[in-house]
Amino acid sequence: MLQGCAVRSARTACAVAVSLALAIGSTSCAKKNEQPKQKAPEQAESASNVTIKNYATVPDVELKALDGSSARLADFQGDIVILTFLATWNKECAAQIVELNKLQAKLQRYRFSIIGVFTDKDGKTAVQNFMAKNPARFSVYYNGDEFVKDFGGVRIPTTYVLLRDGSIYVREVGFRTMRQLEAFTLQINARRL
Repeated sequence: MLQGCAVRSARTACAVAVSLALAIGSTSCAKKNEQPKQKAPEQAESASNVTIKNYATVPDVELKALDGSSARLADFQGDIVILTFLATWNKECAAQIVELNKLQAKLQRYRFSIIGVFTDKDGKTAVQNFMAKNPARFSVYYNGDEFVKDFGGVRIPTTYVLLRDGSIYVREVGFRTMRQLEAFTLQINARRL
């Protein structure tokens, strides 16, 4: 009888050990699966809202350039457009222009356009003085205050990345680095949008 009891105890102990081993094994597997995968360097700096959330068409407004010429947003359809609202009084805008210049140099062989639109109430004169100190290698327009309300109002700087059809891919509020903005253009090209 003692021998039968010992066998049952050994079987019970064995069953408990196997159950415990399975529980530990599944827990360690679950922990391995729960860990986030490493992102590529370009994506690590990009914002969290990189998926397409809004295909609303951008208002087709007239843009007034410092040289007296004008353009419409519709003129840029067919290109990926980086539209950044700037202001001469905002300290981040000078740094944003540097980043946009870097992006212009890096992506100049692709079909894309960078547009800087200033929202200053003082208009052309204020922007000309600012541009003398912070030259841009991309298109700059000075009448953003006339149509910023069409975009629902913006905090300065704010950047819109527009798809080739003129719809909004993403809206980024605040200063963005060249790498962050480049990540959006790479995503658009990869998805052939």
